[in-house]
Amino acid sequence: MGSIEVSKIDSVEQLRDLPKGLSFFDPLIGHEVKEALESGGETYLSKDPNGVTNGLFIYDNYEVTGTIFTSSREVFDYFYKLKPSSYIFSELDVPELPKQVWNIWQLDVDKAQADYSFKHRVVIESDVAEIERFMALAQLETNKRWISVALKNGDRCFVVKIAGRIVGMAWMTIVGDVARSHGLFVARRFRRMGMMMDNYHARLLYLKARHVHTLVNEIAEDNVASASLAAKEGEKVVGKIFLYTSPG
Repeated sequence: MGSIEVSKIDSVEQLRDLPKGLSFFDPLIGHEVKEALESGGETYLSKDPNGVTNGLFIYDNYEVTGTIFTSSREVFDYFYKLKPSSYIFSELDVPELPKQVWNIWQLDVDKAQADYSFKHRVVIESDVAEIERFMALAQLETNKRWISVALKNGDRCFVVKIAGRIVGMAWMTIVGDVARSHGLFVARRFRRMGMMMDNYHARLLYLKARHVHTLVNEIAEDNVASASLAAKEGEKVVGKIFLYTSPG
């Protein structure tokens, strides 16, 4: 490791000295760490020789996926090699490593389109078993423990149902006046029916009612359809995050 000191942490309280500017997602980091730890994941903190925190690594053992928060190449290299054969997200661009580029999109919720006609009813689902059934089909890699943890910690699961069963879903995390959308999925036979657009505008209405001003989400750069939709709704690209595959 040389000039950095790495320690494994087991509570959000240990993040009190986390510096601002570590990530675009600064407001959400504490929430993400709490949910990761409560769903069986791991979190590591790095410090420079002066004892200043310069990196954070959140890892889910079930999904073999982690996120490195740092602007230091030395810190990135250490965490990148810590979990072989994993998918690793980071805002640090390492030129020589192969990666998939994702754009970070941001929306000013207060300026978002207000007029919208819904085709489908969107509801907030809290039935863990029902959500698990859908996600087992839609996103096999999901850590099932995370679902109940997320709901307990205030994440919202917006769904569209047909004949009483979930066919479309989107998750939303809210911390203060910032929200992040993630986990979007519509069952294949129900696509191109406007469900995700309905879900999107239902989330916006919810955010406006909660006085949340900023919505962020990540879209793969090669996902032209989703990017076009985001741009049409007034979202702007404000940064990038990169998906790497760790060695091994």
